[in-house]
Amino acid sequence: MRAVHRALLTCVLLLLAAPAVARAEGEPIMPLEQVQKGMRCQAASVFQGTAISSFDIEILDVIQGDSAAEAPRILFRASGAAVDATGVGPGFSGSPIRCPDGAGVMRNIGAISEGIGEYGGKVALATPIQLILGEPVEPPASARRSSATLRSARPLATPLTLAGASGPMAGALQRAAKRAGRVLLLSPGTAPRSSFAFPVAPLVPGSAVAVGYTSGAVSIGAVGTVAYVDGSTVWAFGHPLDGAGRRSLLLQDAYVYTVVNNPVQSSELSTYKLAAPGHDIGTLSNDANSAVVGVTGAAPPTYPLQVVAHDLDTGRVRSQVTKVTDESDLGLPAGGSALSLAATTAVGNAAAVTLSGASTRQSGSMCMRVTVRELKKPMRFCNTYVGGGPGPNSAVVGDVGTAVSLLDTFEYANFHISKVDVNLKLRRSYPQAFIRKATVARRAVRRGSRLKVRLSLRRSRGGIFSRTISVRVPRGMPVGDRKLLLEGTGPDTGGSVEDSLTSVLDLGSLAPDSDGDEPRTLGQLRTAFGDIHRYDGITTSFQPEDDDSSVED
Repeated sequence: MRAVHRALLTCVLLLLAAPAVARAEGEPIMPLEQVQKGMRCQAASVFQGTAISSFDIEILDVIQGDSAAEAPRILFRASGAAVDATGVGPGFSGSPIRCPDGAGVMRNIGAISEGIGEYGGKVALATPIQLILGEPVEPPASARRSSATLRSARPLATPLTLAGASGPMAGALQRAAKRAGRVLLLSPGTAPRSSFAFPVAPLVPGSAVAVGYTSGAVSIGAVGTVAYVDGSTVWAFGHPLDGAGRRSLLLQDAYVYTVVNNPVQSSELSTYKLAAPGHDIGTLSNDANSAVVGVTGAAPPTYPLQVVAHDLDTGRVRSQVTKVTDESDLGLPAGGSALSLAATTAVGNAAAVTLSGASTRQSGSMCMRVTVRELKKPMRFCNTYVGGGPGPNSAVVGDVGTAVSLLDTFEYANFHISKVDVNLKLRRSYPQAFIRKATVARRAVRRGSRLKVRLSLRRSRGGIFSRTISVRVPRGMPVGDRKLLLEGTGPDTGGSVEDSLTSVLDLGSLAPDSDGDEPRTLGQLRTAFGDIHRYDGITTSFQPEDDDSSVED
């Protein structure tokens, strides 16, 4: 799921020497050698909703690049009422450019793909159409990301668009993305309120399109524009998503709220389309150097992520389901699964929304269960939490991130997730108490017996109360006088939620444990998953009267 920050391109100049591939249903194209400086052309893209609008393009030059690193690009200047105020930026990549040939027939010459940092965003680059159409629907199984880079250009669709996070979680995601060096665009929702009847928008050149890692309650993907269509085959973006080769992601239509203007055009700030993915309408199968390619129709393999949150104070229950793409059979080509960001976002957002805020004075429990096709019993763990640090409960989010990282870095067998269930129970109280005094009858005790201990406790910011606990005397404890030491468990702080999200947003840094203790079978993986445990009781130990060593229970 990791997106690259610069366009990743291989030298494909040989494609230009080959005749253009005939298209049975696609629109006519113009080879790069016929594209000339000064040509007056038209580009198509969506500026609001799903309606396609056009704007003017002037061809400034053709940049051939060198044979070692760069593929050719078309340098152009955009103008017209639609773009005069904003220029082009993320979301415009893939917008087709059509120029008239000698007979006046409009032909597709390529698609907007990269910015050059020009103030105002009017001057940018386009990928020639022959490079785009040279990317197959199904790449070779061994295809991997190219190591060559276009030195000065930036792809216009590298930012991830995430819909479904609000309030404290949205702020945490933005801060974490900045720390991870990622550009993350937060959409206000998966579809505008006025468009719940928003029909499926057919994908034609100029349509808004999304490549989705997930859909549903938490929608994660990248929004761009369709460059070319031939029957059910769709080419978009004009540059890579992750540059990872074979993929199994969602091909979606998209809804554009508006074009947000920022003339600076820096790596962090630029004009972009505020948009959200719409309907799942096919499979994206090739994340290539010059385009992303997919087919409308059947969707890729997915599994549900269900998060159920119980408000123990009001009795209200919230349930949300996110559909997560499953790329396990491709070996997680982008370095990690879509589940990592989807699960941490969904759980953190559910915690914040359920409690109507992000107070640190909260408590509750979380159980996470992962059903795996190859295992008879699911992987699961349950923890209780008190506190959780600033923002959405960082301890809860951290445990979810740890669990998914454990799954993503397991390399000894392939497995298929069928469903992920997360059950949250939360309240706005802080049930923590401090031990004031412990009393026990001074008498001889037998090894292996149980000792009753009376505790005097003070609630956090509250009154005094008492409890009696039973302590087992270890069978192997030596004979003699002993001191009984009792230690409580502190609140679950664990840093801020941004700490967990920062590592999640940089999936390429994931690596299996190197200490030799990592799980090597699915059974061991299930055990390690269950060991994600937070003890919240009292630890007891027996110490000799004249020694600091102890025997713990």
